[in-house]
Amino acid sequence: MDITWEVAYARLSHDRMLRTADALISMRPDSVTLTGGEPLSVPGLFEVAERFRAAGIDIVLRTGGIGLHPSMVATLLGLCRRIEVTVESFAHALQALHMLNVGAVKLRGTPVADFGLDATAVRHGFDRLEEFCSSAASELSELSFVMLGDAVAADHAQYLQALAPHRIRVCVTTACTTDAVLRSRHC
Repeated sequence: MDITWEVAYARLSHDRMLRTADALISMRPDSVTLTGGEPLSVPGLFEVAERFRAAGIDIVLRTGGIGLHPSMVATLLGLCRRIEVTVESFAHALQALHMLNVGAVKLRGTPVADFGLDATAVRHGFDRLEEFCSSAASELSELSFVMLGDAVAADHAQYLQALAPHRIRVCVTTACTTDAVLRSRHC
């Protein structure tokens, strides 16, 4: 079982957030996705993530990267199994991906989260995706994936895959494939 917690929208007190985390842990999910607004803006998020991690629950962080600071990177890469940087703004997403990449390079040899670009909500700006896959992705040596929404035609996804370095998996996710994506090491 996978649980998505819109932790930023909940606006819970610190104690209530910890009690909610404990209640979710008692359900024994395989993974918990922390999302909802910007989870990095939630005070105490790392403490919550550490509770999930200590309980053996995989953490997926879905962030726009707006609140990401270099001082957070090593902790996030160590706590999470997967970090999905959403395209709220290509500039913020690229900045976050670069910070994660620098952190992952520094931590080479230790287990770190897979991270990549979640472009499932991109409604326009597909030319930016082409640019990202053909050039920016090459600079991100530790980038694992680019997720596209099911509004993207399969042939366009294959085209983007052809533009991206071979180590990066470009995939189309749908409501039916979300659980499989969360369980896999790549899309």
